Amino acid sequence: MKVKAPGRINIIGEHTDYNDGYVLPFAVDKFVEVSIERSKRYEFYSKTIGEVVVLEKFERLGKWSDYVTGVLVALEKRGYKTEPVRIEVDSSLPMGAGLSSSAALEVATAYAVCEFFGFEIPKLELVKIAREAEVEFVGVKCGIMDQFTAVFGKRGHAIFLDTMTLQYEYVPLELSGCEFNLVDSNVKHELSSSEYNKRRQECEEVLKTLGKKSFREVTFEDLKVLKGVLFKRAKHVLEENERVKKSVEALKRGDFEELGKLLFQSHESLRDLYEVSCEETDFIVDYLKGEEGILGARMVGGGFGGGVIVLSRLGTFERLKDRLAEAYRERFGLEPSFHSIGSADGVHRV
Repeated sequence: MKVKAPGRINIIGEHTDYNDGYVLPFAVDKFVEVSIERSKRYEFYSKTIGEVVVLEKFERLGKWSDYVTGVLVALEKRGYKTEPVRIEVDSSLPMGAGLSSSAALEVATAYAVCEFFGFEIPKLELVKIAREAEVEFVGVKCGIMDQFTAVFGKRGHAIFLDTMTLQYEYVPLELSGCEFNLVDSNVKHELSSSEYNKRRQECEEVLKTLGKKSFREVTFEDLKVLKGVLFKRAKHVLEENERVKKSVEALKRGDFEELGKLLFQSHESLRDLYEVSCEETDFIVDYLKGEEGILGARMVGGGFGGGVIVLSRLGTFERLKDRLAEAYRERFGLEPSFHSIGSADGVHRV
């Protein structure tokens, strides 16, 4: 039996999902594929990496297989007992580009195991199981957006998600002569995971300082109380939430000039206020800004490397990507990767 789960790209709403904020992702037409069959032992094989992992017991090994093991552990905690299986993983998702390959792997594994053993688990619970695998087992304190999108994605639509209430709305992706692309910087700085968790701690410190339980209680007036780093982190979250709501309206009315401006503003905030950008992704965004036909661009994902989402007029990006690659090579001695981005449905059997 085979299952496919999509990656996701977030149009806007970065580092808001774990702060009870708004996000606007869509599932992308690049997937993690998982096949499952009975075995005498728990055996996981990655075709992409070419590695087999055999487990005598469920334990964290500090490698890709932890995302699979974490799902089995989360299921077991809920009383869903599995038996030894061989799980084979293949992927068309670029790793570390900000398309959330880890969430796709978690969701594909969870769905495949549930289908295989006949566990009837609601979609939203599947999302929570996949997220728990990453937060509690792998140890990355992510929000719920990535796993939610991998489950609830709908082709031809973005998802306007309130991560506090988990209420959501499908917003048509009628791009009318525009397109999304992704530039992968092919850089992942070592501090990415530690700094990501540090940002979460800083946001928790904001709430503690203000005596608030959630960022949804925080107002722009509250910013006057904050100083230094805490001021910057809070300002980004509040303004990014406003940008998401404006982006939804821009998308609905087909105002791609406005949507593009909001993407550029988001990147500036991620660079200057949340401080999760890096020299390489800044270079890509700065290069694209001002190019004819480029409407907007910003870093996506946790930061410190990874990808840049680009909104452009149809065909424009294709004509300039060779020049961008040459300039990037000259500056950093690295080769960027380019990916066209289409939308897709959420997790499903093949």
